[in-house]
Parts: sequence; C-alpha cells; structure tokens
Amino acid sequence: MTSSRLLSDVRAVRRTILVANQKGGVGKSSIVAAIAVAVARRGKRVLVVDADQQGNCTVRDLGVKESDEGRSLAMTLQYGSPLEAVRDVRPNLDVVCGGKLLAMAGAVAAGAEQHGIDPRQNLLLALEALVDSVGYDLVLIDSGPGDRAVLDLLLQVVSWLIVPTKEDDGSIDGAELLARRYLWARKNGAQIELMGMVLFDCNPRAIRRNEDTLGKIMDLLEGTGIEPFRSFIRQDKASALDARAFHLTAEELIAFSPKNNAGGETDEAGPAKRWSRDTEPLATDYQKLTREVLIRLAAGERAKEVV
Repeated sequence: MTSSRLLSDVRAVRRTILVANQKGGVGKSSIVAAIAVAVARRGKRVLVVDADQQGNCTVRDLGVKESDEGRSLAMTLQYGSPLEAVRDVRPNLDVVCGGKLLAMAGAVAAGAEQHGIDPRQNLLLALEALVDSVGYDLVLIDSGPGDRAVLDLLLQVVSWLIVPTKEDDGSIDGAELLARRYLWARKNGAQIELMGMVLFDCNPRAIRRNEDTLGKIMDLLEGTGIEPFRSFIRQDKASALDARAFHLTAEELIAFSPKNNAGGETDEAGPAKRWSRDTEPLATDYQKLTREVLIRLAAGERAKEVV
C-alpha cells in the first residue's frame, strides 16, 4: 500500500459532526436542524447531509421542497459522483437531501468489497470537494438508525460524533450499541472523536430522574475523558409538533405566526394553527447546546492542529 493511500485511509473531513444513535426517535434530526439554522443565522456557511432514508431532516425539519430523496448521496456512495446540495434552504444553509433512494445505500456499503467499490473513499472525496468549493464552516450529518454499514462508513469520514439519547433504557441501549461501533471505527484507524452525549426530550423538573440518566451516560463514557453535554433538550410536545408542521426550528418559531408567515415558509396546504404558545424555553435549550457544541468543536480542532 502506498503512503498516499495510507494517508487517505486515516484522514477525515474537518469540522464535520455526525449526530447518531442506533435507535430512532431520539432527536437526531431536530438537533441537526436546530444547530444548522442557528449557526447559519449568525453568518456562517453550513452544510447539512441527511444520510437517513426517512429524510425527516430534509422534509420535516427544514422543509426542502426540491428534495431528490437521497439520489445524489446514493450516487456518490456507489459511483463517486459529485455531491449535489440544494442551495440556500435558509440563508447560508445548504442541504444534501436524504430520502427513500438511500434504501440501497446499506447494501452498497455492505457489499462494496465484493464489487470493487469504495463508498467510504467516494464520500470522503466528494464531501471534501463540496466543502472546499463552497467554503463551509460547519458540516452536520444526520445518520439513520439501524443501518450499520452506512453508519460504519460515516464514522470513518467525519471528525466528530454527538450522540443524543432519551432517558428510557431502549435509547440508552442504542447509545451503547453506537459506542461499540465508534470504538470499532477508532480501532480500525478512523480519526473521529466523540464530542459528547446529550439528553433529549427530558423533563427539566425531574431533577433526580435526569441525574440518574446522566449517571448512566457517565458510565458509558467512563475512561474516555469525555463529559456529557451540560445542556439538555426539554420535552415540549406542542413546540415539536409545530416545528415539524411548519418546517421551522424552535428558534425560528419564536417570531412565527401562521397568519403573517413571519420567519419562514410553509406548504400552501399547511396548517393554519400553531399549538405552542411559547417556544423560547425550548429555543434557549437548543441555543445553549449549539454554543456548547461550538466551544467543544473549536477546542478540539485547535488540539488537532497542535498534534
């Protein structure tokens, strides 16, 4: 193996964060969308890659109308085609769409060696080319649950990992399964670093229960030197329903009214009523998490530069 191939096998795309859990419904897409919009609104160029065949981040959270349902990403993985992003979904925010056409991505990744395909290298080169051409400051990737082959591929391409989890044992088990895949990737030369785990959809008043859940998270992180995020995302069913219905983040919902359509666009046949009265507490949770993520990202990237 040549030295150039060795180098290509260990590099990762800088400032790229994968948000993943091996269980569904733990807030991955909502966290990706909220952080992406928050950073983009503050003048930074952001790329979201929706690697989930459900495509919730693309359609439900960000309201992309021109979605290719995952075609571009699927073609990149299989054939090394350039990644195509939908531009300016929000100012400064572009999206590589997810969707049903990614259904075969797992099979492609799992059978790659037999067919002489290198989907990891295909994605690495295409993502690097897109990031370099546009000059993105941050890339956020939403990973679908349960597709281990695609997850393993993503773990070898990105530089950082965030794991959201709920307090139930199923979500914690999903986080533990993901931790095993993360350790496997690291053992096999991946440069990804675990940034932290974040508690999602919790009751801020259930202090003892939240402390117990954080204790379980600390047990999972034992020996890594990584602390769970201090920020958490509270349970707010009404705001969550409105966010998906109007394709807006909690931060965008603060100034939004279905009557004047302030703050974002909705589908023409979309709902005329919002259920949430005050999304500011939930928006504040996401803002705090975004700030903590950016602080850890900056410190981690500086440490990598030193090394």
